[in-house]
Order: sequence, then C-alpha cells, then structure tokens
Amino acid sequence: MRTNGKKLDSILLFFLIIIIGGVPLGILAYDHLLKSQQTPPGAKEFILTGSAQRGWLLGEIRAHDIVSLGQNNIQVEHPVIEVSRGDDVVLKLRSIDVTHGFALKAYDIYIPEGIKPGKTVFVSFKADKAGTFLFWCNVYCGDIHQHMKGTLIVKD
Repeated sequence: MRTNGKKLDSILLFFLIIIIGGVPLGILAYDHLLKSQQTPPGAKEFILTGSAQRGWLLGEIRAHDIVSLGQNNIQVEHPVIEVSRGDDVVLKLRSIDVTHGFALKAYDIYIPEGIKPGKTVFVSFKADKAGTFLFWCNVYCGDIHQHMKGTLIVKD
C-alpha cells in the first residue's frame, strides 16, 4: 500500500513541476503571439514607459529600476524618437505606477482611457508627415504631469 502512495506522490509531483514550468512558457508564447499580431514586419517599434516620478522613459523599465529613496533631485526625462518619413511606427505604451494617458496630436492619437500599470497599449501609425512633434500624457498622473512629454522627429 505504501508503494501506491509513493507512486501517486511522484505522479502528482511530476504534474506540479510541469504546470509550474509550463505557465511561464505559456505566458512567453502568448506575449510573442500578441507582439507578432500588433507589430507589422518592418515596423519601427518603440517602448515608452510612463512614470509619475520621471515622465516618459524610452525602453523596457521596471518600477524598481527608478525607485529613488530620499532623493529630491529627480530629473524628468523627455525621450526623443526618430523615424523616417514613410516608416510604419508601433509604440508600446506601458505604465509602472499609475494610470497614464497618451496624446500625439499631429497624428490624431489620443488615449484618454489610460494606460494602466501592468498593461501594454499598442499604437500604430504611418509617419507620413515630416517634422518635429510633441507627445504627452493626457491623464493627470501626479506632480510632474505637466512635464511628462517627449518628441517624435520624422525625418524627410
């Protein structure tokens, strides 16, 4: 009877290991599937991460990367994105702390419903106008909200 109990324990342990190992792999596969559906081949892709302490940050940023305990001289970042006219552009918008918004008036892009922490919002457009354009947060997000801006440069 003890042998059956050990076999059952071994089988349950095996399935538990498969489940624990399979969940992260499934999440990675799902993220890859979403990315491939949201980003057309050849598109210029940029990640913008919103932070109520630092503004828009260019790239993949985690909350613990910007924690500044006891520092009052935090510098707000103003990222610059450069593309060429005619490029397909995909912005992956994220937030690490509070709900942020996004607006790029020159391309009629407004996200008033917000970018919630832990979620990614995809914005796609064709850079068909050359020039320098401002983007900003359009949902009040904290003390530096008015400084939460960045620049899109579309070269001819």
